[in-house]
Amino acid sequence: MYREFLNTIIIRFGNNGKKRLFLLFGIINFLITNLVLQISLFLIPTLFATVLSQTVNILIGYFLYGKKVFKLKELNKFVFRKYLVLASILWMLNFFLIQSFFYVGVNKNITAIYVIPLLVGISYLSQRNFVFK
Repeated sequence: MYREFLNTIIIRFGNNGKKRLFLLFGIINFLITNLVLQISLFLIPTLFATVLSQTVNILIGYFLYGKKVFKLKELNKFVFRKYLVLASILWMLNFFLIQSFFYVGVNKNITAIYVIPLLVGISYLSQRNFVFK
C-alpha cells in the first residue's frame, strides 16, 4: 500500500515536478517525524525523543529525496554522509537564526516559522546540486 501511494504520487508529478515532489515528501516526512516526536514525548525523556525523531527524519528524508525525488539508482554511505552533513548544517543554521532574532527581540516561534522557506530552499538546492548529484 505504501509503495502504491508513493508510485501514484510520482506518476502524478512526473519528472518535471521535482520541486513539488520535494515539498510533498517534505510534508510527509514532517508529519511522520512529528508523530514520532509527539508519541515519544509521552514515553521517554525529551532528549531521547528529539534525537529519535531527528533520526527518523534523516532516514526517511534520505530515502524519499534520494530515491523518489532525485531518482538516484543507488544510495550509499558517501551520499548518506553528504546528506547528514547537510542536515547538520541546516539544524545549526536554524538554531543560529532563531537565537539571533530572539536576541534582538523577535519571538522564537515567529522566527522559526519565517525561516522555514529559507531552510527549505537551501535544502532543495543543496540536495539537487551537492548531495544527490
